[in-house]
Formats: sequence, structure tokens, C-alpha cells
Amino acid sequence: MDLSVPLRSGMPVYPGDPAVSIAPALTVPVHGANVLSLSIGSHSGTHVDAPYHVHDGWERLDELPPARFSGPVELVDVRSAGPGGVITAGHLDGILPAAFAADGGPGQQYRILLLHTGFSEHWESPEYVNHPFLDASAARLIVERGYRMVGLDALSVDRSAGGTAGQGDTADGSFPAHHILAGSGCAIVENLTGLGQVANALADGAEVDVFLFPLNIPNADGAPIRAVARATFPDGAPRAGMAGMRGLTRTDVEEAAARLVAAFAATDTERYFACFSPSATFIFHPEPAMLGSRDEYRTLWDGWIDAGWKVLDCRSSEQQIQLLGDTAVFTHRVETTMQTDPSGATAVSDERETIVFTRTGGVLAAVHEHLSPVPPHVPE
Repeated sequence: MDLSVPLRSGMPVYPGDPAVSIAPALTVPVHGANVLSLSIGSHSGTHVDAPYHVHDGWERLDELPPARFSGPVELVDVRSAGPGGVITAGHLDGILPAAFAADGGPGQQYRILLLHTGFSEHWESPEYVNHPFLDASAARLIVERGYRMVGLDALSVDRSAGGTAGQGDTADGSFPAHHILAGSGCAIVENLTGLGQVANALADGAEVDVFLFPLNIPNADGAPIRAVARATFPDGAPRAGMAGMRGLTRTDVEEAAARLVAAFAATDTERYFACFSPSATFIFHPEPAMLGSRDEYRTLWDGWIDAGWKVLDCRSSEQQIQLLGDTAVFTHRVETTMQTDPSGATAVSDERETIVFTRTGGVLAAVHEHLSPVPPHVPE
């Protein structure tokens, strides 16, 4: 189970952090090999905070033992905290102690605490900054239970700059949860995604281990990670609730997206709308309102065709896929050459399209399409 957000140019970062820029440095036609140039901050995307992040005298990233970054999951559903809400000790009161003896043998293993806020669904939206956060009582309870690693699917364990102040919030930039956790040697993982997969696996009786290994950067305050989880069942057999994880693959999504793009490129109305759920939504920016149903979109689409609109060429590139159990997010750059009226006039658009696919009744259908900017043939 992939629990990481993809790294790409222009992705969201904590307010004031360095922007992410990824671009070709070498290419096969010119240099004989493809090499990217990466410009990122140490807290870009899904990342880990070392204690040194908030105090010069505390442990740096390379001083933390590798064993710290993997272990069995203790997951707590804190979605009830809501936007801008405070996660308190009451939300976490039932968590197990972090340390335990493995199979009755000598030595200790440590659980890794994951907090499921549900806010990964707001990734890349303005609402993402207004996430739930830990108050001091919750941070102290985590320390008291012995945790040395805690992660969440939100921008920060503290209130982020620009977020709504909540009850018990200091709002003074002091990062109290960071200081309490890091001051006790607890590392912090932020911007996780897909924790619903982990919840489903645990509910189906699996044991889940998580792997949160950072880049090996000496003296670092933090680093991006590739966060993954592995579910293991006692008899080795996936349960019914895990069907989405074993059935929805990158190949499934690539094939579904290829069908949709091919139908669009052929201006084939029926084949195009067959790729969408009847309840799908469609968003074009900067139009003031989204189209709330497939029927509304069909009306707009039919209007374009009646006016002489036709796709002459459609090219998809820069594809990215994020698998989230029964759901996947497909993003690509689409360059389209269009005939915009019966006289043969043409226009070229270069847009970024995000499509959400969900398996429903055995069919992988698109349920959300987001295209930006607005194609030039759309009237004001």
C-alpha cells in the first residue's frame, strides 16, 4: 500500500518552505541518458521530521537508528476532529503502549502510531492548510505511551500557518506538539495519504507493518520518504474488504485512462461518457461553477459538437497515478488541437487534467474530472 504523495513541480508545501521544481537535466537524444534536476525542501511531500527540525540541540536525521522507521501499525481514526479541529488526549486514550516483546522473545519492538485525519482528500486544495492538529495533551499522551514515531495524513502535527485557530491553540508559531514529541526523541511523519487502506486492512484482521525510510542526508532536519505499508493475514488470504487493493492496479488505471482519452480524441460522445459514472462531477477552471453531473456535461459537450467542435489531435504525457485502494487518482498533461467551428478554425490547448477512478460493481469508472485551464473554445 503506497502511503506517499507524488513529488512534482509546483506541488503544495508548508507556507514559506522552498518550492518544488523537477525538470530534465540530461536527455537521451542529447546526452544518451535521462537525468532529472531536483530542487526540493527537506520537508517536501511525504516526509519525516527529525527532532533537530525544531531544536538545534536535538537528534539529527542521521542520528536516528534505521530500526526507528519501520514497525507494526497502531492506527487511530481522528476524523471526528474535523477541519481546523483539535486532536486531544481523549481521541488517543485507547492506544496501546508502543513497546512490546516480539513473540515472547527477548528485546523490544515498537509500534508506529498513525493518525487518520482524513485530510489527504484535500491534498492540493486550499482547504488542506486547515487540517486538524494535536494539542499538548495528545502529544504528551503519545510520549507517555512510549512512541518514537508518529505520522498523520495532514500538513503538520501543529496548526499550520493560515489554518483556523482552534480551542487550546497557541497560534504563536511555537509548534507545541512538535516540541513535546521531538523533545522526547519522537520523529514525526507528515503528508501521508491512503490511510483508509490501512484501516480497511486492520478491520479485515490483517497485521500491518509500515516502512517510512528517509533519504540518507547527514545532519539533516528531515527528508522526503517513500511511505509504504504491508498487510499480512494469518492464513495468507486477503479478505473481502481488501478486494480493491488486490484488484486495482496501475495497469487497470492506465487502461481505463487510455479508453477515456481515446474516446475524447475521437470525439466519440457515447464511448466517452461510457467511461464515467452517472454521478460523476466535472470541473473547468476558471469557470465560476462546476458541472455537477454527467448530464450537465453531456449538454455542454453536445453544444460544442453542434457548433462544429472536433478533436484533431490529442496527446497525453507526464502521467502520474496514485493508488488508494478501490480508488485511484490519474493526472496527466493533455495537449489538444481542436477544430473550433465549421469553417475549419483551430485552437490548441495545453492543460493538466486530474481524473478520479473508482471501482464500482466490477467496473472502473471515472467519478471526477478536473481540467485546468479552461479550453479556449469554451465561450465566456
